[in-house]
Amino acid sequence: MASGPQRRRVTIFLISVLIPAVVLTGLAIQLYRQQQKLIVQELEKHSDQAHTAAEIHSVYRESNLRFAFYGCAVFLALSVTLFCRYVVWQDYRRETELADLRSQFVAHVSHELRTPLTSIQMFAETLALGRVADPEKQREYLETIARESERLARLVDQVLAFSKIEQGRSDYRLQVLALVPIVEAAVQAVGPSLAQQGFAFRRDYCGCAPMVRADADALEQAILNLLTNAMKYSSDSRDIELRLRQSGGEAIVEVLDQGVGVPEELRERIFEKFFRAPVGSGSVPGVGLGLTVVAHVAATHGGRVEVRNNEPKGSVFSLILPIDQKI
Repeated sequence: MASGPQRRRVTIFLISVLIPAVVLTGLAIQLYRQQQKLIVQELEKHSDQAHTAAEIHSVYRESNLRFAFYGCAVFLALSVTLFCRYVVWQDYRRETELADLRSQFVAHVSHELRTPLTSIQMFAETLALGRVADPEKQREYLETIARESERLARLVDQVLAFSKIEQGRSDYRLQVLALVPIVEAAVQAVGPSLAQQGFAFRRDYCGCAPMVRADADALEQAILNLLTNAMKYSSDSRDIELRLRQSGGEAIVEVLDQGVGVPEELRERIFEKFFRAPVGSGSVPGVGLGLTVVAHVAATHGGRVEVRNNEPKGSVFSLILPIDQKI
């Protein structure tokens, strides 16, 4: 629902459109009436002179042409005014939506930070107070602390990467690298989370070992984002697959899940900053930056990212990169 300031802005916008429209329309009508009045006065002034029908018709035609010219000028001025107002309104609407998304982003980041911090604090205090004597239990608590710390680090990396993108400081150090070790590094980073949540994870490199010109850290982050995205949107499914294949002069990293899928009307919006796809009545963790970073990394590496339906359900995200042909 629109707030008070928003309603005032909408009212002011409508008034700024209606007033020029009414004034210019009234001016056109008045101009036409004045023109007709002058013609009548001119004819009455020379009423003692004989006027042929052709002469009278010529006067009216000249008057109509002049009115048509002025009318077109008024219409053009009104059209330009309305178009400019429309552009301003669209900009305002986008800014309002972006402000709302930023507000939601801050709330999501706060929540995502608070959850692992609470777990770390709780388990660390328990260990510090010596309340757990069982070595196996101590090891479990320490693994939880390490896992939650990694989750925090990934979130911070995500926000920092997005901040660099926004400020235009994402200067990648591109060099020719083997793609398989980069993919493996991302898999290893997310491996503990996959195991903890009971995912059956498969990977298939199809016997290919492409070389790409890339920044290893940025590319690893992009693949990691695709994997964590698949985890978040898998719903009750616990099946994720990663494939690496070549097609022509391109290397394709595919992440397949059997989750909720992505509606066709949202397949472009999911790459927008702060946007989070709705999932029924449930809540999915995240801050709406992961796929934005993936799309940016793909574009700066001369590639692209695509999404399509998986069979029988779920999604397939494809990170497509040009293969370095100089090797």
